[in-house]
Amino acid sequence: MEKRIGIINHWMVNNYGALLLAYALERKLRELGYNVETISWLPDEVKKPWKLSMIKKTGLIHYLLRLGYFSVFVLPRERSFSHFRSLMSTSKEKYSDTTLPNISQKYDKIIIGGDQLWNCKINYFNINNFLPFIHERNRKVVYAASLAQDEMRKGFREEFRQLAMGFGYITTRERRGKEIIEEITGLSAPRVADPAFLLTADDWAELAIEPKEKEKYIFVYQVQYDAVVTQFAQKIAKEKGLKVIYCPFPIKKQISCVRKPYLTPEEWLGYIKNAEYIFTDAFHGLVFSIIFNKQFAVEISEYGKDTHSRITNLLELLGLEDRLFSENHYFNIDNVIDYEMINNYIIKDREQSIKHINMMLQI
Repeated sequence: MEKRIGIINHWMVNNYGALLLAYALERKLRELGYNVETISWLPDEVKKPWKLSMIKKTGLIHYLLRLGYFSVFVLPRERSFSHFRSLMSTSKEKYSDTTLPNISQKYDKIIIGGDQLWNCKINYFNINNFLPFIHERNRKVVYAASLAQDEMRKGFREEFRQLAMGFGYITTRERRGKEIIEEITGLSAPRVADPAFLLTADDWAELAIEPKEKEKYIFVYQVQYDAVVTQFAQKIAKEKGLKVIYCPFPIKKQISCVRKPYLTPEEWLGYIKNAEYIFTDAFHGLVFSIIFNKQFAVEISEYGKDTHSRITNLLELLGLEDRLFSENHYFNIDNVIDYEMINNYIIKDREQSIKHINMMLQI
């Protein structure tokens, strides 16, 4: 009998990177011939960030920040994201933290599908990301886990070790994550490509919606507003005679730009694909800049300083460390990236990653 495989990731949040990598992993598994669907689970802290009980879990300041972000960005994006979600094969039953253990009876194997589900900081160590209710090791595997930190948080090492040891196959997205997991567990944790790299630029281009703007532009995509990025973008735009397209929108300081707060994922891909330059502080803003062979600059924002290793690891892997900039370090944007070697590396990395997928799903 053909195995039924379920994927767990954060595809239900209104975040471009989270949804696109979930789509990519599911699509690639289907192309490889697996019977797979993505599980409809939204953790309580994501589904109901306004619950007062979350204050104890996250702290008051973080609670208020999350509530504001949810109200301004997440809720209005729901309609923009709904169509793209329909392209995926997802479970009809929707699960909460309480009911998620029921999936153990519905799937032969479950794959934790990458990104930051094992980031003990942003996910508040949600134990469901480790499927503790499934006791057979070979029934649960991990693709491209990201700890997104240089060190495991104090007080979590032993709990993490016990939970991670319950998996039959673990792969990681970052070299540093590989080192940490292998050190703590003694298990092998090969590095693999982010799920977005499992699809080609042509695959993504087929999904992209072309921008309506006819003028050439710089695309700025920020998770957290930072004047350093916008000032750099304005400087280059003035020098090059380009307009600035900003997603979502600068909320702390008005700049001369076209604001695009509620792009669909397809439109977002289109703006990256057709940009002259991209400035971002987001990991998947970086990933898709590379996929589409764009000239880009990436910043480690204050928001992302605790998870910066995922950005720096990818830059180091591809020899692109010089594209990192900060308030004290601007670089010559005219130093054009030579993508020939990078593209060849991505092809080989994709092939190796697919080998790991086949091995983990056939054990």
